[in-house]
Amino acid sequence: MDTQPTAHSVQRLKGQETEPQATWDEISDESEGGLSCQVFGFTGAKGGVGTSTVALNVAMALVQAGKKVIYVELSPYLGTAARLLQLPQTSAFRDSSLRPEDINRNFVSQILMQHSTGLEVFCVSPWTQDVGSPVSTENFAALLRELKELTDYLVLDFPLEASVSSMLFLNQCHILDLVTEPDSICLSLAKTQVEFIQSQCTTPLLLTPVNRSGIPPADGLQGIQDQIGLEAPVLIPPAAELCHTAGVKKLPIVCINPNSVPALQFLKLGERFLNYLRQDGSETARNRRAKDRRKTDRRNRGGW
Repeated sequence: MDTQPTAHSVQRLKGQETEPQATWDEISDESEGGLSCQVFGFTGAKGGVGTSTVALNVAMALVQAGKKVIYVELSPYLGTAARLLQLPQTSAFRDSSLRPEDINRNFVSQILMQHSTGLEVFCVSPWTQDVGSPVSTENFAALLRELKELTDYLVLDFPLEASVSSMLFLNQCHILDLVTEPDSICLSLAKTQVEFIQSQCTTPLLLTPVNRSGIPPADGLQGIQDQIGLEAPVLIPPAAELCHTAGVKKLPIVCINPNSVPALQFLKLGERFLNYLRQDGSETARNRRAKDRRKTDRRNRGGW
């Protein structure tokens, strides 16, 4: 979405009864399951910058590296990945009568889509159907809890909004990638988003510029990093023809032309995510720090 959330707008949610739900601590604790699962998050500086393209291709790059991966598109609207892959999906998750206790291993296994490449996919908004009923934050928490029990790597693709659900996704991530275009307006929005994210949690951030216009950034990749204050491991080049072919073949770019420059950049970004985890210490220590970090963040914010 183009609307930029602010810390103030999120804080106002404390007094709203938009969702008659459990406390934030209860919701977050419910989704702590699957501590061995690593969660990679992708969100955009604004809508339409290529977030889903980046997230889906990185997820596929991990699959090609022999990893067990579930890609989750959490857009409340008809998402890019849902349209690209065109996999049939039940709308059961948007059933207004669905309760958190209904979301168990068997339920999630039935609604996961199996792609021919080995990637498992879940899209909140199926491409062939209407958007349907809103999903409660408790149901999202239960979904994430079960998904993390089923995979080694969970790739979350979600819009950053002033909502409790969006903050739930944000605080589940071990690493968050902010996708942006390299023009001055979008970079300014990206900087605002970085400030917002850092005001809400301590999740490590990376930046991925997607240069769809083909005009080289004036100060190059280093200039973008300096302006936003984040590491940008790659710059995704224009790939209009590859994106079109991907849509026709219903496959991510890394599958249809793995030797292309965009595909190699996606592979490099996936490797950067994995290297971060290796550099950050043992898996047990990481999981403990992540859990402690989320609880500290909630305590500092006073809980939601």
